[in-house]
Amino acid sequence: MSSIISGLNIKNIFEYDPLLSYDKFDIIDYQLITGISVYPNYTGFGNTGLCSWFNNDYLEDFATDGNFNITGWTNKVINSGNLLQFSLDDNVRPNVVFNEPYITLKNLEFLSGTGFEHTKRTIFIAANASSPNKPNTDKQKIIKFGPLDSPNGSLQVAGTNGNLQARLILDNTSFFAVSPIYDETNIFTLIQDAGTSLKVRQNGLEVGQINSPNAQWNSSYFEIGNNPGNNGINYYDLFYFSGILSETQIDYYEKYLFEKYFPESDGLFFAKKDVPVGEQYSPIFFTGKDYWTKNINDLFNFNYGSSANFTANLSPLKMGDGYKTNIVNTINTLNATFNLVYDGLTDAQAKCLIAFFENTPESTNKSIYEGFKGVTTNLFNPYKSNAELYFKKANFNSSYNNINKITIEAESLYDSSLDYKGMHVVLDEIKIKTYTETVDSLTTHDVFYYPSTSFIDRGYYFYTGLNINAPSSAAGPINKIVIAPNNSPTGVNSYFTKNFYFKGDLEYDVNENVRLFSTEMKNSTIEYSKDGINYNILEFSISFNRRTNQEARAILKFLDDKAGFKIFSYTLPQPYNKTISVYCPEWNHTYNFINNNDISVKFIEFKNPASPEALFNTQIKLT
Repeated sequence: MSSIISGLNIKNIFEYDPLLSYDKFDIIDYQLITGISVYPNYTGFGNTGLCSWFNNDYLEDFATDGNFNITGWTNKVINSGNLLQFSLDDNVRPNVVFNEPYITLKNLEFLSGTGFEHTKRTIFIAANASSPNKPNTDKQKIIKFGPLDSPNGSLQVAGTNGNLQARLILDNTSFFAVSPIYDETNIFTLIQDAGTSLKVRQNGLEVGQINSPNAQWNSSYFEIGNNPGNNGINYYDLFYFSGILSETQIDYYEKYLFEKYFPESDGLFFAKKDVPVGEQYSPIFFTGKDYWTKNINDLFNFNYGSSANFTANLSPLKMGDGYKTNIVNTINTLNATFNLVYDGLTDAQAKCLIAFFENTPESTNKSIYEGFKGVTTNLFNPYKSNAELYFKKANFNSSYNNINKITIEAESLYDSSLDYKGMHVVLDEIKIKTYTETVDSLTTHDVFYYPSTSFIDRGYYFYTGLNINAPSSAAGPINKIVIAPNNSPTGVNSYFTKNFYFKGDLEYDVNENVRLFSTEMKNSTIEYSKDGINYNILEFSISFNRRTNQEARAILKFLDDKAGFKIFSYTLPQPYNKTISVYCPEWNHTYNFINNNDISVKFIEFKNPASPEALFNTQIKLT
């Protein structure tokens, strides 16, 4: 990625320089190497030349049997050794997935070959190792030279993903890794010098060196995989040169691998605190992860006044006489738009946030079939903390130096009404819990999910009684509150309800429009007739202002559960006093302050019973 990104209107953003220090909220365009990227080719550098090159760029890179099991990984260098697997044992033959840029070797699967003997070479590997079953004891071989299990020349990974815990192992010598070694792509570079020394680099930083490496590093036999009990290593790219390349040449090839396989680590990073000088403080290393981030939640919190707007994506099918049904167009029923307010920003903070906003389309794609990823965001009360939002609009307002306000409009696209845990207000077992008959406390407007075997009884219930707390000491509750069966959600004297029991503001506004047919006859007056038997269907709004966080959560959970189209009962106020069936296709929530929430809802009358006669009670499992 260039340091001048086309979508940015912010200047003075440069590539990361490890020789510089940075202040909190500074922005860098991170590249593993600030120099050029060089594609591997067959032209030698003096006494060196490309000897082997394996990757999964094209279908012809593999030889396979009828079951797409790999029988050979073809060397791109002509007249050089291939990696083969002729065994008929499926336990040792990997399967190729042609639309992936890597091959995966699990458990006993391996590829090997001969014709790879060199005393001096520079090896480049891009690989991603899965977490082992026993991380503290299991070692996983990335590559191995020599046909014997021991002794051999090998690069292995071990330990856990943590600073001073993850390890790289050359032969039997262990070094602390500088970046996570599991479930993240790594570039390993090995520099072999005629049996006198062997150096290992991880992601461009030298990790360690051994003298007098095992003689099997000079062997003709080369192998990848073969890790019993291993969950899989993805091999992206593997190539080596005869002889020892210069530091500059190594940088060029490492940058080629970085740009090709490190989309998550490429691009803009933001300083979450002051950053010292030193290469170890760059974003992809353990130490640097404490200083740099791509996560907006590490940098900014929303201000009061942030709001959410919900609109159901429905297609009404009218049947005459005022009857209709709502067709749900997608499983992502609710279109949710959030207005995120960031106020009181300094100039440095405003620059950082604007650059973050403008750079969001540079995010990696969700898959090869989908567009770019949204921003993972911790939303305000009571919404979930891992929402994926797309930042669409931003308004920047500056009233004076270092006094700035930015409002971002963001949209949520991937929350499904099929998820009983909720689309935006979720079952988190903290604020909204699965029902049990023993609890520490009961507070008015508490929300519980009741997992009944009966479809009719299953769902969310709201506690409507007085607050009750179990006796407690400094160590916690002494005795829990036991809810008797007849007071349970389905009991005859239940403390709970599934109905919309919330009381709106006293100020109430109902507009009625009678649906009429009109006939205008020539030289005569207009004649009216009623439009069917249900000619007076209500459509009205209700406000719930200055509500506590507890009550707001309950109201919003009720609406979230109804997903914009499900029917429920509502009792109109004076002078109507009639219970009608309604659905709520739109609502708005503004978080003004702690325990000060404004909610506005739109109800539309629905001319059929609230309880459905036909039930959909099928469990769907995604595999």
